[in-house]
Amino acid sequence: MSFFLVFFMHLFAIECLSANPFAIDFPLEKELTFDDYIEVQEKLRQIEIFDVLDDRYPSSWRQQKWFVKRVIYEDFAARLYRGLVQTMIDPQLGLYPEKGVVEINGGGEDCIVLFASLDRVYPGYVRSLIEALEEVGYCGYVYYRIGGYPNPTGEEIRFAGVPYAFKLFMLEEARDLGFRYLLWLDASLIPLKNPQSLFEEIHAKGLLYKETSPLMKFMLPKTLKEIEKETGVDLRECRHLRMPIFGIDTHQPWFESFLQEHKRLVRLGTPFFSCLPEEFVLTALKERFFPKIASPTDKLIGFDQIPSIQNGYYFYLRPHG
Repeated sequence: MSFFLVFFMHLFAIECLSANPFAIDFPLEKELTFDDYIEVQEKLRQIEIFDVLDDRYPSSWRQQKWFVKRVIYEDFAARLYRGLVQTMIDPQLGLYPEKGVVEINGGGEDCIVLFASLDRVYPGYVRSLIEALEEVGYCGYVYYRIGGYPNPTGEEIRFAGVPYAFKLFMLEEARDLGFRYLLWLDASLIPLKNPQSLFEEIHAKGLLYKETSPLMKFMLPKTLKEIEKETGVDLRECRHLRMPIFGIDTHQPWFESFLQEHKRLVRLGTPFFSCLPEEFVLTALKERFFPKIASPTDKLIGFDQIPSIQNGYYFYLRPHG
């Protein structure tokens, strides 16, 4: 690689970091030490994004009316700050990052991917989810992280503050470990029956995902326009992708382009300024990259435990605040 190419790549990286309200300046390192995580965490917690949110949240929305459904400013702020206040490491409490690959019931070719920060109920949820997968008869592997942050190329740690960007980073790490068939699960899910048949859908169709009608009350007008400008997709005209569960065959011919386009939007940061940050970005990418193959969207996730069991749902979404 020529000196000039390296130089201009460096300038481009600096420009991305300075323009992205969530980004931090940090060396490109794939393997991070505990001291690295402490430094990253300190830098993230120094970031304030209220000025950007103030610019994007319409003043007219602050006057809430009972007949207009708007998500309040504080809810947007809570979602957008989630990456900036996450706990990657807490030596004072004896909490350190961990990751691993767990073989369940003899293993297999399928891999479930999990991630949680060290905050609140999430570490316990990941551990209980792994135990529950064994109990319901899942045969395969689990790749998980608790604390720390997925960093498949060494660049991603700079953008750890981008809310919920970690989901595709985790899938990329699992792919790089050699797993082809992946199923992302939010840590708050708990299986009600064996999810193996979901992998059969992934094997056959290359994808598994849940859609719903557009959720525009969770979107800011300026972000809506920016996503359309960057992707060519008007989110008001397509069904919304929900991300508590997402399955993919990483050998799909478009998978690498899909990852790189997501990473380009992560570098910008501002397309994630919504109350469902990763879902709106991935909804736009769904329209661009996913083949129009019907994927099962019914009975994947239930939100009330007893009805979920009675109606044969695969997972129940546990309360997580």
